[in-house]
Amino acid sequence: MRCDLYGQDRRYSERVMLIYDGLHYDALAMSPFEGAPEEFDQTIFTVLEDRTIGPAEGHVLHLVKDQQRKRSYTDTANFTLRCGVCQIGVIGQKEAVEHAQTTGHVNFQEYR
Repeated sequence: MRCDLYGQDRRYSERVMLIYDGLHYDALAMSPFEGAPEEFDQTIFTVLEDRTIGPAEGHVLHLVKDQQRKRSYTDTANFTLRCGVCQIGVIGQKEAVEHAQTTGHVNFQEYR
């Protein structure tokens, strides 16, 4: 639910947005209508005089709130992982790193 803006002091005329799920970033793409071909997706947004990107900003906030409500993110401190080699369960990135350092195992899968 955090928004970081980079380059504000440069007053860029366009903006791209990234969504972070706790593990990786995805570029935000907005479709002009449901079922539109991917080549019509918009990934670069014009910055308006008020330094927003207009109505798209509200849509993004709604999307992010909805994804958070659905818990569609990865909590790396508390996610549950299983070692793909010895099948031991660990909780969080810290325990996974400790297990990997102790055993040399680096193949983990998340499970719920």
